[in-house]
Amino acid sequence: MLKKLGQCLGLASMLLVTSYGDLLGGGYDVRMHVPFGLHGIAWAQLTDIVLLGLLLFAVIGPLSRARAYPWVQLLLTIAVPPYLILLTRSEISLAVTKNLVLLLAIVWTAFVLLLWIRFKDAYGKLMRVGEFVAAFFTVFCLCSILQLLWILRWKPGPHQQTAGWATTQPAREHPRLVWIVFDELSHDQVYEDRADGLALPNFDALRNESTVYTDVQPIGDQTVKILPSLLSGHVIDRFKFTFDNRLRVHDRGTHGYTQLTGTETVFADAQKNGWRTAAVGWYNPYCSVYANSIDDCYWMNLDRMDGPMAQDASFWSNVWSPLKQAGLQIVWPARADENICTYGVRQRTKTYVDLEEHAAQVLKSDQADFIFLHLPVPHSPAIWNRARGDYAQRCGGSYLDGLALADRELGTIEATLKSSPRWKDTTLIVEGDHSWRLWLWDDQPGWTAEDREASQAGFDSRPAVIVHHAGQTQANENTTPWSLINVHAVVEQVLHGGAGR
Repeated sequence: MLKKLGQCLGLASMLLVTSYGDLLGGGYDVRMHVPFGLHGIAWAQLTDIVLLGLLLFAVIGPLSRARAYPWVQLLLTIAVPPYLILLTRSEISLAVTKNLVLLLAIVWTAFVLLLWIRFKDAYGKLMRVGEFVAAFFTVFCLCSILQLLWILRWKPGPHQQTAGWATTQPAREHPRLVWIVFDELSHDQVYEDRADGLALPNFDALRNESTVYTDVQPIGDQTVKILPSLLSGHVIDRFKFTFDNRLRVHDRGTHGYTQLTGTETVFADAQKNGWRTAAVGWYNPYCSVYANSIDDCYWMNLDRMDGPMAQDASFWSNVWSPLKQAGLQIVWPARADENICTYGVRQRTKTYVDLEEHAAQVLKSDQADFIFLHLPVPHSPAIWNRARGDYAQRCGGSYLDGLALADRELGTIEATLKSSPRWKDTTLIVEGDHSWRLWLWDDQPGWTAEDREASQAGFDSRPAVIVHHAGQTQANENTTPWSLINVHAVVEQVLHGGAGR
């Protein structure tokens, strides 16, 4: 029975792996993007594995001694492999669609039934293979438990530091540079192939007094690499995030990894030239990695984990939600997809509102000279309902709703900037880190008919880049091919007193 218990725990760990899989292997991709410790998440997943394993054992254990157990084995053999592929398909390959999984399930079922009916010896060998797979599941469960326990040791870096000058001070007289990254902002969708009926008045107004780069060449498609590249001026193609919160990067065309800190970025260059620096950002750990060169810093990410769990949720909520999701995946897959998407919308809304409030505080104080803002719009999931002019409460919005929210935020930021006497000396850079990644979202639960219609022309790789130079009043276009990494040079020119053109 101990063997059967181990197999049940192993099966439970596999059924739940999409909820905690991002914590395995050291969990670097989670640790880098969460501001708080992972104790609650890890303990919740350990609890889930044990609870589900015991439940499976309570059902399968007695059945293993019953005459009907061969039928149970047959059903498990047919159902478990396709279901595990369905759960982990996004980790296997983006090419593994639901329709492909359905086709594989039909073929697998026919194959197993053929062996069971006509080739008993071959079916017996398949059962022995199944025993070996069950043993692997047991080993996988043990390894998962050890890795979840290891994650408990990790301590996050700071997510906030406040400059002494951030409090009420005399009016600041210094040139100002505000650099806004709207995550996943597409030039094509904003300006060239905008959807009918989508109003973006603030992007239009900004274009009328800025330089728009119409042929921007991307430097990647992952925020985690692109933004450190823009800050450092070197295109980064690989990275490692250590257990003590250091970012080690590999520059394209070089050998080996080097540690990236604020010293190697535009933040340090700004400080050397007498600029006060501030950053409010999402996803990347700005206040840990670049702390030595950002005077006033705040970063936040309350987004859900891979599964329906969040750092700000209670322990029992993080225990119950993955179990509920696993059950829904079996009995009501469509509802399971809607639930995980809606959970993501609500968590992203919390993240965005928090970042928006902190960005507003930095801008209204008007004490920082170089302000970097990284906001999670129009990035999926869509958290705005442009028809209602309010935050969405459920899944169902589109990329166009995200663009409308980005436009709203741009208008709010510009209104604050223009209310300052420093507006005439303000350079404003608005950009996307990458364009709208259709291949990443078109098979996700949040993909809508409106997304499908807006993307009919196919993927356009150009991120948006708009630069308002201090004092600029006329529209201008740069139509030559222009690498996104050149944004770094524009920032440096402004920081050194140039026009930044």
